[in-house]
Amino acid sequence: MDLLKQRLEIARMIAEELTETIDEKDRIELARWLEEDVRHRVEYEKIRESLGVENDAWKEQEKGRLLIDTRWRMVKSRTIRKKKRWMTWSRYAAAILVPLCIGVIWFMNKDEGREVKTVVVAEIEHGSAKARLELADGRKVNLDQETCLQLEEVDGTKILTTDNMVKYAGRDSLAACSMEMKYNTLIVPRGGEFALELMDGTRVWLNAESKLRYPVNFVGNERRVEMAGEVYFEVAKNEEKPFIVTVNGVDICVLGTSFNVSAYQEHVITTLVEGRVRLTRGNEHVVLAPNEQAVWSGDGFDVRQVDARNYVLWKEGIFYFEDVDLETILDDMSRWYNVNIFYVNPALKVKKFSVEIKRYENINEILRRIEQTKRVKFEIKDRTINVYE
Repeated sequence: MDLLKQRLEIARMIAEELTETIDEKDRIELARWLEEDVRHRVEYEKIRESLGVENDAWKEQEKGRLLIDTRWRMVKSRTIRKKKRWMTWSRYAAAILVPLCIGVIWFMNKDEGREVKTVVVAEIEHGSAKARLELADGRKVNLDQETCLQLEEVDGTKILTTDNMVKYAGRDSLAACSMEMKYNTLIVPRGGEFALELMDGTRVWLNAESKLRYPVNFVGNERRVEMAGEVYFEVAKNEEKPFIVTVNGVDICVLGTSFNVSAYQEHVITTLVEGRVRLTRGNEHVVLAPNEQAVWSGDGFDVRQVDARNYVLWKEGIFYFEDVDLETILDDMSRWYNVNIFYVNPALKVKKFSVEIKRYENINEILRRIEQTKRVKFEIKDRTINVYE
């Protein structure tokens, strides 16, 4: 079940619990959901509190209720068991869902009886596997999804490029101890993605417009790499040689773990999937546990609880945004589809939307879904997306 559908189900069951219309099957399902994660209890209380809004707040959300009523009937028609029950639930649905997902409603592919403005068709391709590998001796090798070759570094290390991944082999860490440190750099352009397996077995995925500089062999008592853009790491465990990622002045130190780092601008956003990491910048430092995210914004670390999987879906081929400002969404679109964004009205940048869609969809489909909220419009001219009300 996708995430918004699940939220709709949970919100419906809570509303029916409060109105004493919930059946035994749903009561058991709601109890099971509450026991799954301590954060579910927090969300449950927030939803119950939102259901207590006064009538004035309900009236302000009337417009959103009408849209959600329509979508809900299409997606979950089986829940309309009695007219009274449906009207009660639909009234509560807006109070719960409008603040949480102001924006794109999932499954809006077909609208009967309502004409939707079509985004201007443009020949814009989605991103693909492509990168440039820069070797220690200055050689530069362009890579794509068809590339399958074997290279040799100046120290004799073998480099294989196949299956959208660069792999290093041929030297162990003991043999490398007496060697001079040699560096390679993998650069992924706009409209690209690529993967990498380092000599120690660490696996790395680079998103569009990202870069990783790393030693061919890890010499010394640490494994240090430098990055820009967005990179997901699955670090091979080695307690004697910590793995350190340097980005925008922040050091992220781990022994063996999985985490995502996004640093397209001055902010460094680190999201921990599993294991434990320590972030340091100057005298500031924090330690993250799984499903925690730290944001460095120039004057310290801000740590928050998140669902980490939502921040790494990009490497599985999915765009996922929940209640995110339009500027962030379109910035990701621009990097992946290699397009420019122009805001006719800059105030639109801060409007929030929710989107879940495959990264390999046509960009017109993604924009169409956002446009159907009636809160923003798009027009594509050449390789520029114009955004207006």
